[in-house]
Amino acid sequence: MDLLDTLRMRRSVRAFLNESLSRELLESILADARNAPSAINMQPWEVHMVLNEERKRLSRRLLKSFRERAIMCGPGAVQPIPDKFMSRARECSELMDPFVQRMGTDFKAFVNEGSLNFYGAPAVALVFVDSCFPEVRWVDAGIFLSYLMLAAAGHGISSCPVGLVKSYEDEIKDHLNIPDQKTFLISLALGKPDSQAAVNEFKSPRIGLDQFVRWIE
Repeated sequence: MDLLDTLRMRRSVRAFLNESLSRELLESILADARNAPSAINMQPWEVHMVLNEERKRLSRRLLKSFRERAIMCGPGAVQPIPDKFMSRARECSELMDPFVQRMGTDFKAFVNEGSLNFYGAPAVALVFVDSCFPEVRWVDAGIFLSYLMLAAAGHGISSCPVGLVKSYEDEIKDHLNIPDQKTFLISLALGKPDSQAAVNEFKSPRIGLDQFVRWIE
């Protein structure tokens, strides 16, 4: 698929088939994604690939903690967020809800529990950086994540970035025996889309250029 076509057509998939992805395929995706740029080429990202039954075991641990702690999806802001941003989030939820309802599922449960189950994906990439890096270097990991999503799409694999799991970092580190000096940033669910799931028909809208670009000449 042409790169520009991939950029325009890619969407987050929130219902995956229970079909394993081969190690060879995942290595090809990661090998392409590693071409992402980073400040002075430090390439600070570290990826833990959790697959198949181990992915399911991790999700069971996270869902158990969710039932105990009830930390849910949200913007995670430390300051009030201007309404122009929150209105986009509300619009996205309102537009997605009918697709979720067609699946006979409560929207909040679908988003929260679905996130911690990685929407049934057979593979999940957990992205970390070493804690020695300042938060500004997290940007490099974000660039890598974009490359990873596009590389996956180029190989015919769908994805969905899942941020809620950041709130369960301690459980993830404990379950996977990951050292404390690693900072968990975000996860990416990877797999083949379930074409029968209504939610996979949904694609979130994008704002116009006039809403985020300022021209200076």
